[in-house]
Amino acid sequence: MENEIQSTDYKTMSLDDLVSALNNLIAEKPIQDIKDEANAIRASFYLQHNEDVAKAKEAFINEGGNEIDFEYIQPIQITFKNLWKSYLDKKKEHHHKINKELENNLAKREAVIAAIKALVEKGDVSSAYKEFQQLQADWKEIGSVASDKYQEMWGNYHLYVEQFYDLLHMNNDLRAIDFKYNLEAKQQIVQKAKELLEHSDILFAFNELQLLHKIWKEETGPVAKEYREVIWQEFSEITNKIHQKRTAFANELKKEEEANYAKKLEKIEEIKNFNFSKNKSFGDWKKSIDAFEVLKDQFLAIGKIPKNKTGEVWNIFKEATKAFNHAKNEFFKEQKKSQSEALTQKQALIQEALDWKESTDFPAATETFKRIQAEWKKVGFVPRKQADALWNEFKAACDAYFDRLNNVKKEGTPEEQNSYEDKVQFLQELETSEISLDTYKKLIKNWLELGLVPTQKNKIDQEIQQVISKGIELPTDKVEAELIKYQLKIAYWYAIDSKKLYDEYDQLRKEIDATTKDLKQLENNLGFFSNSKKGNPLFDTVIKSIEKEKIKLKSAKNKMKYFRSLQK
Repeated sequence: MENEIQSTDYKTMSLDDLVSALNNLIAEKPIQDIKDEANAIRASFYLQHNEDVAKAKEAFINEGGNEIDFEYIQPIQITFKNLWKSYLDKKKEHHHKINKELENNLAKREAVIAAIKALVEKGDVSSAYKEFQQLQADWKEIGSVASDKYQEMWGNYHLYVEQFYDLLHMNNDLRAIDFKYNLEAKQQIVQKAKELLEHSDILFAFNELQLLHKIWKEETGPVAKEYREVIWQEFSEITNKIHQKRTAFANELKKEEEANYAKKLEKIEEIKNFNFSKNKSFGDWKKSIDAFEVLKDQFLAIGKIPKNKTGEVWNIFKEATKAFNHAKNEFFKEQKKSQSEALTQKQALIQEALDWKESTDFPAATETFKRIQAEWKKVGFVPRKQADALWNEFKAACDAYFDRLNNVKKEGTPEEQNSYEDKVQFLQELETSEISLDTYKKLIKNWLELGLVPTQKNKIDQEIQQVISKGIELPTDKVEAELIKYQLKIAYWYAIDSKKLYDEYDQLRKEIDATTKDLKQLENNLGFFSNSKKGNPLFDTVIKSIEKEKIKLKSAKNKMKYFRSLQK
């Protein structure tokens, strides 16, 4: 089992972030402690890099390239390779240093063994006891040796230590002192083991326990016979409990990893069934991409799974995302093509606007600008970087033309100036004329035939309308009176070329359609009163409503008739 649970999910990091993570790892941690993390970073880096290569290759082939000619070089990959080489060099240097230290430690331990052997062969252990203790202390200070040398070296050491103690038994005082010292050392080890038993981090406790066993074995000597089994039994029981906790922890971790495995498979199924079949527009794909990324993030956020299933799950995950990614790439490939066409169309409209912006043929130019403005709105999507610049250029050309047009409207064309003079004369004659129900229509016709005047002088049309309105004695019939007022209002709007005319026409058409529909419904309702006679309140109400709607429809149709007569 690993000593640490990896907390960083490198699969979610970008290539740049992975390079930075590896660089920081090499700079900040001992080279011997970063193997698992370094390998995880490398695996994540090449997983992403290989996907980028596959996408680039697919795009290259789709654009007509020959697969044999495909090349794909990322500067970030070169940077990563160089960084990985520096990691391997440092790792090699560290291993060389470790091997050298192991050789030196072996030589030192063999020297201690030789010195103890010499004391034993000398035979005078009582006088050599202090020297023996120093050799034991030296032994504890010496580091590890190569595993293939350990057993032989350890056996030789204990052989001569036991022989020394066998000789030492003749000096009970010295032997008792050494036993007491060793017992205290072993009791301290037991106490530390008890503390580890209560530690919240079971992996930390287990690793520390291994160190305690090493100290027990290599750095403490024998104790008095009556304590030997007791102290060892106590240490063994604590060891077993820590092992049991570690086993339980490992089982829980395994259950959690199995649960995560099931969750990842469920999330993959959700990704596989993600519906993007109705996507047509950029907005549709933007929403789908955001939603798809949420699913991917949820998948990646699920914790660790069993190591032997990691490759299988990652392959299934990639396969599940394949259909979506392919459809997305195809859409944006087509988008790129349509954007190119839209760019060409907008550039053509800009050129047309520039060609017409200085035109003096205002009717033709105005129609052209209305047309190209309408076409501009229908042209497809162009990337914002280009869209803003294109729009500013197009708008500037349109604004330049309409500014000229507005100035002309204010000042008026020569024809409009002549119309104004004619209307002044017409108004003078109108003020002395007799206006009646028989003549007002002809007067309106003569008025409108005089044409438009400069915008800033169209008050003359308002004055003409007022004179005609005041001169007519309206009939008592409300429908006829309303129609005459309407005719004067519409005539005035025609005289000044008001934009209200367009709204009025639509309003009239809607009113006729709605009234016709209501009238038909009311007449159908009469079928429910086939045996009814006058005097039935509900029947009378329907009859009155029908008459009212007929008058309303007639009025609207008369207005429409007059409206159309002015357009001839």
